[in-house]
Amino acid sequence: MAHSAEQAAEEQRILIHTDSRYAAYTIDLDYMWRWEILRDGEFVQEGCSLSQNSAREAVAHVLNFFRRQDESAGTPGDNSEEIKRLLRALGTPEPIADKNDTTKNELAQPE
Repeated sequence: MAHSAEQAAEEQRILIHTDSRYAAYTIDLDYMWRWEILRDGEFVQEGCSLSQNSAREAVAHVLNFFRRQDESAGTPGDNSEEIKRLLRALGTPEPIADKNDTTKNELAQPE
């Protein structure tokens, strides 16, 4: 019996977005629209909205966030040296690089 309920739910799903990496579906539950996003065929996010249009808007917003993450993951390196330079310019003390346990928690004064 549970199998037929799952099959019925599957038939009610409405595809609201698809591209090479992401797919999004929504289901009308009468009192709300439940949506879910799949990345490379695997579940990554779900939510609910009051209308099908608001479900589309919510999915578009989440997908924009995921795409920014995807783009930044492909960028080599990080900004740690630039962040350290900005902190030094502000006069923020730096941790001492000495591995000795007695100085581990002391702070060096900026030069």
